[in-house]
Amino acid sequence: MTLKRTKKYIILIIALFFLLITWHVFSAIKDNQGILIKGNISVHLFFTMQSGGGNDGIMVDLIMMLVFSIIGSGIFVYLKNSNIFSGVQQRVGYRQFLKKGIINTFLSGMGLSLITNLYEMLLINWFYFPFVYNFHDTNLSEGMRPGYFTTNDLTEILLFIILAAIGWGIFSVLVFSVGLFVQKNALYISIGPILGLILILLPILGNMNNLVWRTFSFSWFLYTLVAPGQYTFMSQRPPINSLVAFILAGVIYLVVALLIINLWYRRKLREG
Repeated sequence: MTLKRTKKYIILIIALFFLLITWHVFSAIKDNQGILIKGNISVHLFFTMQSGGGNDGIMVDLIMMLVFSIIGSGIFVYLKNSNIFSGVQQRVGYRQFLKKGIINTFLSGMGLSLITNLYEMLLINWFYFPFVYNFHDTNLSEGMRPGYFTTNDLTEILLFIILAAIGWGIFSVLVFSVGLFVQKNALYISIGPILGLILILLPILGNMNNLVWRTFSFSWFLYTLVAPGQYTFMSQRPPINSLVAFILAGVIYLVVALLIINLWYRRKLREG
């Protein structure tokens, strides 16, 4: 598979992804027709469509894990695995190669998340009900509360969109770090969904009634990072503030990713 063909595949994946998001939004709109709730119904629908939300299916989550993580890193993983471009890493230097890969992966994951959320809001605004915003100073500890956001406070909406985008960027970097050790391009495509599913299901292996385990699990639970403040944790109120948990999760994911990347870098230096 040539580099040019790889780029075409990436464009095709993005196009198919937004077709899926369009279908997802219109399905949610159809399911919520005639439902009257207190507050801004468009804001409510938007938040319940997010990862871990009431109208979101696990398949949509898995596809997001795949798309957000490979769009920015796919080219770099392809270059790493291709015999034709094997000299690229040596010419630019492994450190520079990794730096570009990390930055491109993070910005792509973050950018796609931002565009996706704005696109969903646009469709909801046009085909469901117009958004109505208030401009209130929101206390973060209250604004980032667990459960769905049902207010129409613009501060809360923007806070969620920005944090979720950063979270997806960080998760994408973690997937890229694991992908450095994957030799098959086709196999790399599955790393995001597999890793994401593990990070979602792993907490249930412990005792969720134990406060220590629940607090520890919540600190690296995937939805803590990519959908902060959007759920109850295993039907229980999260034990720590969602904003604090988001910061902890971001630090944990980045530290693990950098350790894995450093391991690959040192191995390449030893191999010459």
